[in-house]
Amino acid sequence: MDAWVPPENAGDPIGVLATSFTFDAAFFEEECLASFLGLETNPTDDGPAYLIEREDKLARLQCASVLVDAHHCRGSRSLRWDLLPARLPGIQHAKVSLLVWSNHVRLMIGSANLTEDGYRRNLEVFGVLDFHAGSDSPIECLLETASFLRRVVRYSSTTTPAALRWNTLIDRVESDCAGWGTRETDRKRPAVQVKTLFVEPASKAGDVGDSGFDQLEEIWPAGVGPKSADIVSPFFDPPESKNTPVDRIWQLLRSRGEVTVGYHVAGEQCVGWEELGHSRWVLQAPESLRRTPRQSAVVEFARVTAPDSRPLHAKGIWLQDDRYAAYQIGSSNFTSAGMGIGKRSNLEANLVYVLDSKRDEKLFKAVEATFPKSEVVDAADVTWQPPPNEEDADALEQLALPGFFGDAVYSLDASDGNSASDNGVVSLEFVGNRSEAFSLSIEGTEEAWFDCQRWKAAGSPAKVTLPWTKTRPPSGFEVRLGDQAGTAWWPVNVASPESLPPPDELKDLPLSVLMDLLGSSRPLHRVMADYLSRKSKANHDEVVTAIDPHKRVDTSGFLLQRTRRLSWALTRMRERVERPAATIETLHWRLHGPVGVMALAEAIAREATSPTESAFLIAELTLELSRANVVACEGCVDVAVHRSEVQELCGKLRTLIEADGGTNAPANLQAYVASVFDEVTA
Repeated sequence: MDAWVPPENAGDPIGVLATSFTFDAAFFEEECLASFLGLETNPTDDGPAYLIEREDKLARLQCASVLVDAHHCRGSRSLRWDLLPARLPGIQHAKVSLLVWSNHVRLMIGSANLTEDGYRRNLEVFGVLDFHAGSDSPIECLLETASFLRRVVRYSSTTTPAALRWNTLIDRVESDCAGWGTRETDRKRPAVQVKTLFVEPASKAGDVGDSGFDQLEEIWPAGVGPKSADIVSPFFDPPESKNTPVDRIWQLLRSRGEVTVGYHVAGEQCVGWEELGHSRWVLQAPESLRRTPRQSAVVEFARVTAPDSRPLHAKGIWLQDDRYAAYQIGSSNFTSAGMGIGKRSNLEANLVYVLDSKRDEKLFKAVEATFPKSEVVDAADVTWQPPPNEEDADALEQLALPGFFGDAVYSLDASDGNSASDNGVVSLEFVGNRSEAFSLSIEGTEEAWFDCQRWKAAGSPAKVTLPWTKTRPPSGFEVRLGDQAGTAWWPVNVASPESLPPPDELKDLPLSVLMDLLGSSRPLHRVMADYLSRKSKANHDEVVTAIDPHKRVDTSGFLLQRTRRLSWALTRMRERVERPAATIETLHWRLHGPVGVMALAEAIAREATSPTESAFLIAELTLELSRANVVACEGCVDVAVHRSEVQELCGKLRTLIEADGGTNAPANLQAYVASVFDEVTA
């Protein structure tokens, strides 16, 4: 989890792209994203303050998205981040996390799924590469991974808003961060090189992609193959199979002289084995691993001795000769699908560390020490007990969402021409036809919200748009498929972040609270926590007000008094607006969010004692906003775009005055308001 915490001087959070096989939505949201964003609150102890802080910081991201194998792509969540199901003949098994801050990019490739077990309980392996201005990390790894992520999202969608957000963040990484590292051609051969190794299904039927073994052979630095290979894996091809990976690893080693393959697997010692006449060891592996190609080839077995008896989930291949070593780590199990040599290949992601002991023996040994510790066992004294293969997509217990169910998108209904409408709709896309029955229900309920009868009655359209009348948008639907047991999950993503309503605590805030928020240098969630605390004591405050005659006099309605109270808040608002924004989403949040400029203007219109007062105060707000001095900042929203967004908002403020009856104000005030907007638009 420490790798999700922003390093020093990382800058503002920009976005996250991640992939996983199994998945825990709550863990990702409350642990991973919270660490990435630097949240100070947590859902257990802080309640509304956590929701406010999460909303505030997620709303500023360009993109936060996770691609998960369709069998495990489920879970209630905030729609501030996207959840995409990957559908392919094998499984989406890659575990990649790309964390992007304004001054720093972190790439993580490993064996752990985005689950509590993956990050806190299992024995796993991670490779972490950091990129920033002046870093010497291999930029090829970052760019090749960006290209891989662009390819894998196609297994979910290519044209939906969520897929476009995914690719837009990759565009930013490729353009802004291309100089954050060194290229192989620009440096002498170092003591350690890092390469990517991706396994992907063939792009066309009958094609054969580069297998993991092919790529390892190409990466190996010596003229002849390695002398030994050590493999750590929790899963293998089933016992009844040919177990082709065994043949391929022997082919990878040199063809002459003694060579060794060692398998490091999960296992345990039998209790009372001597008295009961049992084998001494039970290893979670098939006996077919014992196969060797010739007399000079030696195979060894070892039981991984994980600390605290952690379940083995790490995957790795260590190749070595007298000088070099290559260490592959990542998601690929030692299986045909995992190494890309079967009829049905998975999506896999790995890093390969190439080491030269003559250049830096200390570094060589340090990396070697990260290989899981194990205890050698006698293969003649073993009971072979391979576990069920996690990669067998046909045997997975959870239902995968069929390809018939395309994209589910929540948006605001603009059919009446009002882009600011609060009426939500859910658009459901259907691909092809389906004769089997299906029904959709809202999470946590059994009653069908939509079903195949309604779909067929509508003419079996490719797209259905349905009104959404509930307060909060849905994060997904339970899908029942005919008479099959269990349900699949159809995740919902948003057309645009602006479609999402704010938390109830941030809706229609009083003007006094907005002024406190804008005038304070403290984070939003802290100021709001104080406000909510005061609100809970409202009854007590009413008693005090009734007793103290001075508190019965409310001067807040006086125009001059209101202007004085607003003055400081307007100045701070301008300073907030003119600060460079790392993402366009950050700028939109400042201008249109529940604590933004438009929210302040609407609170003025709502609480003003008259249209005259409202017109005057909104004109003052517009004048202050127009004086925002936006300056250029590398990696931030372009100055011209920034100014254009501010100018567009000024036009909306003028419309707000007209809608609130400001045109019926006294002539002198109308003249003043007109002069303000003449100055703003000049």
